[in-house]
Amino acid sequence: MKTSKILIAADDSDTSTRAVEYGFNIARDLGAGVILLSVVDPSVAVGNPDAGIFPDDALITLKTKTEDFLHRMKDRFGEGIDTILLSPAGEVQATVIQTAVEYGAGIIVTGTHNRTGLNKLFNGSIAESVIHHSPVPVFVVPAEK
Repeated sequence: MKTSKILIAADDSDTSTRAVEYGFNIARDLGAGVILLSVVDPSVAVGNPDAGIFPDDALITLKTKTEDFLHRMKDRFGEGIDTILLSPAGEVQATVIQTAVEYGAGIIVTGTHNRTGLNKLFNGSIAESVIHHSPVPVFVVPAEK
């Protein structure tokens, strides 16, 4: 199998940082380029109006933190990567898949938080949805126990 591009979908979490490490190791072993994607979901930027933090302000803060994460990963793993920050109107998992297809990625690498029970029911699993709907092979890095 020859893969020229790998899309790593990550956020600023320990699980995602672990997935980024795996993704870069796979890319290095395959001689592939890396697209590092972070998707900021506007629905999680709820803010706290009682504290004077409105949703638009919370979204700006979330985007800034995500940009910092992308810069840290680029500094850590090298300059030869493309970083993308998206804030979609739709679902995060659909954005990950669409970006992989648009950029011609041969593999998607992502982490999972290993949610179970009610937490999984209410929060869903982005990784699981990507696995079930992606036309591109998906490599999932589990959270450390």
